Amino acid sequence: MLRKFAQTALATGCALALGVGAVPATTATPTPAPSLVQTAAADEVSDLEQKVKESADAYNSAVSRQEELQGQIDDLNSKIADLEDKLPAQKERSNTSYKALYKYQSDTASVVMMLLNSSSITDMLSMVDSYNWVIEYNTGEIKKTITMENDLENSKSQVEADKADADAAANDAYSSLQQAQQARQEAAERAAAAQAAEQAAKEAEIAASTTMTSEEKSTATEQVAQTSSTTSSSNVGWTDDKTAFINKWAPRIDAYLSGSPTAGTGKYYAEAAWNNGVDPRWAPAISMIESTKGAACFRSHNAWGFGSSGYSSWQEGINAVVSTLGSSMYGGYLTRDAAAKYCPPTADEWYSNVSAQMAMI
Repeated sequence: MLRKFAQTALATGCALALGVGAVPATTATPTPAPSLVQTAAADEVSDLEQKVKESADAYNSAVSRQEELQGQIDDLNSKIADLEDKLPAQKERSNTSYKALYKYQSDTASVVMMLLNSSSITDMLSMVDSYNWVIEYNTGEIKKTITMENDLENSKSQVEADKADADAAANDAYSSLQQAQQARQEAAERAAAAQAAEQAAKEAEIAASTTMTSEEKSTATEQVAQTSSTTSSSNVGWTDDKTAFINKWAPRIDAYLSGSPTAGTGKYYAEAAWNNGVDPRWAPAISMIESTKGAACFRSHNAWGFGSSGYSSWQEGINAVVSTLGSSMYGGYLTRDAAAKYCPPTADEWYSNVSAQMAMI
């Protein structure tokens, strides 16, 4: 289902459903109040959504701190190597300066005699300047050596401290990664249960049909099974860390988007998917259904029929859409229920079309 500007009514309907988080009413029948069980389930999903995003923030922060510390360690190691390379020569100059100062201090009588034998005041002042320069130069070389040695020792101590901090940051990152993986796995299991229930309901509906032939029922059931297999949350997998996840999915998304206005955005999609616990195939597939991968956007950089606004870049749009898909309203995975919320006018068709596109990624 390709939505171009000539079909904005349908696209706007889907966008509004996403933007305001509500499905337009189709009848005047009042909506029943949610039961305590439904309310509890909604709260549980919301808590899980928060856990997914908080674990992503914690992991990203820990990894960032680890990388920052590693950068400091690399800089310090470079500085240490430079000091260790220059220090031997500096020590040689310092030793020479020690000897020169000792000589001058041991032979002050000769220096005094030289001054007294000066032919003029100008010569005497010139000799005094030379003497002072020799003293200052040699003293400076000795001080420079001491400073370099202290700098070297301080740098080595700082490296050890930074290494300890980096190890702590690595442990924090590992702990956060485990929490992130657990939260995403819980979300995936919840989605899997919802998808299985929807498949069973759809198959039961087909079986109960009085207008379909046996052959038509068999074909329809196979199609439902195929679509359910494509959209299954088990296709994602959350055992990888963030870097491995992005490296796995970004190239696949880039291949899918190749030649389109959104080409090269695979990394943005994959990173946003990891941060929000979302099937990384879902948003790219939506972009095909809503705008032919960004070729016919109804707003600037809005390839998903999302809300009613445009974005300054594809990255901004991707982050906004994927974050919403990871909310408790949509659950992070394509389900018939999510399709009914995203595109109420033609939910079943939208679900099937998006699923078919996801199978290509």
